[in-house]
Amino acid sequence: MNKIIYILLAISLVSCRTTHGVTVKNKDIKYENADEEKLFTAIHKTNTFSSLKIKATADIEAGSNYPSVALTLYLDQGKQIWANASLLLPLARASIMPSGFKMYEKIGKTYIDSDFDYVNNLLKVDFIDYQSMENLLVGKLFFPVAPQDYTLKIQDNKYVLTSDRTIPIGSGKNTRNFASIIAFDSNFNLLQVVLEDKLNNTYLQVDYDNYVDFENKILPKNIKIFIKEKKEAKISLDYNKFETVKMQTPFDIPKGYTQRKIN
Repeated sequence: MNKIIYILLAISLVSCRTTHGVTVKNKDIKYENADEEKLFTAIHKTNTFSSLKIKATADIEAGSNYPSVALTLYLDQGKQIWANASLLLPLARASIMPSGFKMYEKIGKTYIDSDFDYVNNLLKVDFIDYQSMENLLVGKLFFPVAPQDYTLKIQDNKYVLTSDRTIPIGSGKNTRNFASIIAFDSNFNLLQVVLEDKLNNTYLQVDYDNYVDFENKILPKNIKIFIKEKKEAKISLDYNKFETVKMQTPFDIPKGYTQRKIN
């Protein structure tokens, strides 16, 4: 159970007005109007929020089904992703910063103080950093793409980028080659990312759905993550409420907790 909590936190971690957002409607993509330049301009747009609080529920399947966990996520853009998980009672808390992250769970009284090597190990990739995690949580591409590496097609009213070859992602010793497929809706919102490294027999798929307009910020309400290597894991994040509010993000590892390292 301890490892499941860590996986869940590592992946799901980020005047006040509260809203569920207004559903963003799609339109038909006309072949003659397909605009690759506009697509890549949208891909490279930076996040537009300064702070964002999200109420969410999370479900995980990793050999067994586990109860839904209530999450409070707080994203302070470029500075911190704070997460608090509960199941009737508080379960765990995490604080992720550009330098790495810390988290602890109350059932086993253990904690992790790590860099992003740990998250990369969980996702079976080698390129995740703070900005990648922030992007993943708000429906933005979490790795760089270049037009010359992909072929653009329109399929089922979606813009679909398919890599022409395996693409090196990461840097230095952390570079790996992935075949990738990336799909966007008619408004250039990210719908799906598929990354496959056949050499290392790893597969990562992230799906986004039900985009809403919250205070001129376009955000997904549903995120599904599928990871496959020797074993499979599925994680679903359902965002129930968004707020733009500054909040306190307390984080102190309780005394008596044991540091845990997971390979």
